[in-house]
Amino acid sequence: MLSAEPQQRTETDALAVASGAAVARIPVNWSAIAPAHPGPGFDPEDPGSPGYGFGLLDAAVRTAVAAGLEPLLVISHAPAFAEAPHRWPYAYAGSWDPDPEALGQFAAAVARRYGGSYAPAGGSLPRVRLLQAWNEPNLARYLEPQWIAAGGRWRAFSPLLYRSLLNAFYAAVKRTVPSDVVVSAGIAPNGDPAGVGRMAPITFLRALFCAGETLACADPAHFDVLAYHPLSVGNPDRVARSSLDVSVADAVKVQQLLRAAERHRTALPAGRKPLWVTELNWESNPPASDGVRADLQAAWVSRALHRLWIAGVSLVCWQFLLDPRDGVLLATDQGGTEREQRPAGLYEDTGTGASLGARAKPFATGFRLPFDPLRLSRGRVRVWALLPASDATAVLQRKDRAGIWHEVAQLDATPAAVVNKIVKLHGHAVLRLVVGGILSSDASVGAGPWLKAKSAPHRAGAGGDGHHAPGRGRHRALRR
Repeated sequence: MLSAEPQQRTETDALAVASGAAVARIPVNWSAIAPAHPGPGFDPEDPGSPGYGFGLLDAAVRTAVAAGLEPLLVISHAPAFAEAPHRWPYAYAGSWDPDPEALGQFAAAVARRYGGSYAPAGGSLPRVRLLQAWNEPNLARYLEPQWIAAGGRWRAFSPLLYRSLLNAFYAAVKRTVPSDVVVSAGIAPNGDPAGVGRMAPITFLRALFCAGETLACADPAHFDVLAYHPLSVGNPDRVARSSLDVSVADAVKVQQLLRAAERHRTALPAGRKPLWVTELNWESNPPASDGVRADLQAAWVSRALHRLWIAGVSLVCWQFLLDPRDGVLLATDQGGTEREQRPAGLYEDTGTGASLGARAKPFATGFRLPFDPLRLSRGRVRVWALLPASDATAVLQRKDRAGIWHEVAQLDATPAAVVNKIVKLHGHAVLRLVVGGILSSDASVGAGPWLKAKSAPHRAGAGGDGHHAPGRGRHRALRR
């Protein structure tokens, strides 16, 4: 989506729309847009100030909006002039103790540029209302230092630093375009022991929300939406090994922390805040030997989206549309460029050069039409699905021993395009959904009742059988 090739951008966004996406998460590299050495006439809050280079981002935003996608701009990577002095020589570029005031000024420039009325020389720009303040601040590659030594023990520092960054970002955006939506940085899913490196997400969020502090929180976190990235390297029914980490299966831990912060007014402004997952992915096998097999891919995506819906999540971003050709650029530091191979796209990239090629993986089926039936008893099956549109009707079909499909029921969706119905169904069954010519993947339910030990985590965040689970959003998003 940030490609310099117009045709490639157009084809990518069209593929995203065809995959069921409603939102495009677009990275905004602050250090690449801002001048390396601001001159005396540079105004950091003026998006037209000489030295700013928004051209590539402008093109990505225009193309995404033209395709029918809503951009979500995630801003990170401070330029050198905005990093603190006495920089650790091995710190990742753009991560070292960024200046909150400078981030706020850049956020104001971005908000003004995409506020809907700004018209640079290249023509008018679309309105962008979703702005995300940084990415994975509990990882050293994005924010340092993570820990500081005080009183003979390690103290969490990055949550305090990030709270200052987030609040400066929020204040600047709201001062510039009050109706913009400020999304907190997605918190990475797991961490290391105190003082070692990355910070566990629950440790980070507790400090961000001043949880457990005896004195009043002097500067509570301000944001509109809380984002996080649950662990997605194994079966979505598997809980995290540590109580301080967050997997898909125990994502309710984040919901509970947020609701407590709302009650204690350490997550402001007051009111109930949405929960979003701004990165979710699995690698595929092939090519990754430890990735997810093709026969499990659609089921794992469907189960993950179902679990996250129960945990109150109303938007999920799949991290990659296409497998990154050259791997993922993690960071650039004194040791050079660091990349990681991540075959985690919904599609395999079969193109060469500027040509875009895409071969769908089963992941794509699970993302486009998530379908997760669960047996509740010997005669009842709960059918959960996320449909392409709220006014769609899903036809539930069952395959007989001869391989012929027969209609079982017609299921209407909620206004948020969610199907959550109980259907009478006995015996082992292979099921699928048909929605306007779109087929879900096949899913099997056993003949016996769903085991209570397995079903309990599913219902943990729902208050019973899931009928009253919050966050019934239908939005899905993609980032290339």
